[in-house]
Amino acid sequence: MTRRFRSTQTRPWDRGYEFGNAHAERVGASVAAYQQLFDRAAGSAVDLDHWGTRALERIAAAAPALADEIAGIADGAGLPVTAVAAINARTEVLAAVGSTTPSECTTVVRLRDGTPPVSVQAWDWFAELADLWLVWEIPHENGHVTTTVTEYGIVGKIGVNDRGLGVHFNILHHTGDGNGIGVPVHVLARAVLDESRDLNHALVRLAQADVTASTSLTLVASAGGESAAVSVELHPGGIGYALPDHDGLLVHTNHFLSSPANLHDTELRNGPDTVIRFDLLRRRLAGRPDIDAPAVVEAMTSHLLGGGATCCHVDPALPASSRFETLATVSLDVENGTLTAHSGGPCTIPADFAAPTKENTVLKLKRIDNMDILTRDVDALVAFYHGVLGLPFHLPYEKDEEWAAIDMGNVTLYIFKSEVGEHAPRRTAVNPDNAPGYDSIAFEVDSLDEAEAALDGRVEWVDERIQWKHPSGTWYQYRPFFDPDGNMLYVTEPHIVGAGA
Repeated sequence: MTRRFRSTQTRPWDRGYEFGNAHAERVGASVAAYQQLFDRAAGSAVDLDHWGTRALERIAAAAPALADEIAGIADGAGLPVTAVAAINARTEVLAAVGSTTPSECTTVVRLRDGTPPVSVQAWDWFAELADLWLVWEIPHENGHVTTTVTEYGIVGKIGVNDRGLGVHFNILHHTGDGNGIGVPVHVLARAVLDESRDLNHALVRLAQADVTASTSLTLVASAGGESAAVSVELHPGGIGYALPDHDGLLVHTNHFLSSPANLHDTELRNGPDTVIRFDLLRRRLAGRPDIDAPAVVEAMTSHLLGGGATCCHVDPALPASSRFETLATVSLDVENGTLTAHSGGPCTIPADFAAPTKENTVLKLKRIDNMDILTRDVDALVAFYHGVLGLPFHLPYEKDEEWAAIDMGNVTLYIFKSEVGEHAPRRTAVNPDNAPGYDSIAFEVDSLDEAEAALDGRVEWVDERIQWKHPSGTWYQYRPFFDPDGNMLYVTEPHIVGAGA
């Protein structure tokens, strides 16, 4: 089963707190599982506080909003922030403590003029973590959305945003890995999706990253009928790039494709199956004009290499430290900013995987554009919203047309004439006293004292000043008032804890 979670909070700390609180048990299980993996790789107990402190410093410097989100996850789950930071740097910690475990992931991208990119990945990882991942949908304050397949407590991995950009994730190994803690590559993957305006912005962001654990982040972009893909091979010695072949096919497994990093590749010794997976998919998919996501999945359905195959299953004969399986098969719809994630390997996927159905297509809503009020007296409300509250017109006001458009900063209020029926009863400031329905409009102010002083005598107050505090420490103070028709509004002074506040 594929679990999905969509955040309702858009400020980083608040979003993290909501996530951590909603998934406290699984975030805790992720921390416990990685503690065991770290200890096993090191051959002794690993100090999560030590590594988490170092990771948090790098995260805060490279992506402060995600450092806030990690702090929120930790608080919401009741865990030390260093523990959650450590698992966000799990690739770096494993490299630092000396892990030589081969890693297996397979990415395929196919570009073709006039059609959206085909973009599929088989994510292989330790079998003991099979129940600790999800699809996380992340709305932002600016209206954009990031969707990522990731592990509980880790901010990102494979994913897409709503600006035509996708990211695939393949671990690499280089002789220079493991020298301390660089910018965590999982944090980089999420930051690219959150921040990037376009493909070039993403490339520059990755090129400037100082890493200590090698990884290939394959960027897939689609805009204006054009598409592109590039595997960005990050390593401590610098950066390299791998591009699609002349047919638009890009395959990446777990060895370096760029030079000179390929001269320092340790995966070729510890996990040589990577070259066979790479060759198998190139041969199966080369020169085919019919490639779609189901065709890629069919090509990935290979068990030739046993535990190192493109469709990877647990080999019970191996020790726990070597038991890998394909935890998820993921298809990115970069053009529409969505993804489909199947729990399990390619051989378990139905034939219609990644088809554009209602079940796997998410409506992309952006910011609220406008709201309407119906009134018997348009001019009276114009005098109030424009004259008393000082809000500008969004469009020129022509009194004889009997409508107005008021600019409320991040939304337009349209006022229209209506002479049908009676106005709904006035609301009160006590929610249980009111019938269901839309309740009020709230305006943020810097100082409630100043707002009250400016409005006193010019509006009809509904109630006295009210204060409300959330367990996270965030609190508000506000006061409600009526417009001339009896619609309820608020002036509110927020005090947000976290998220850079």
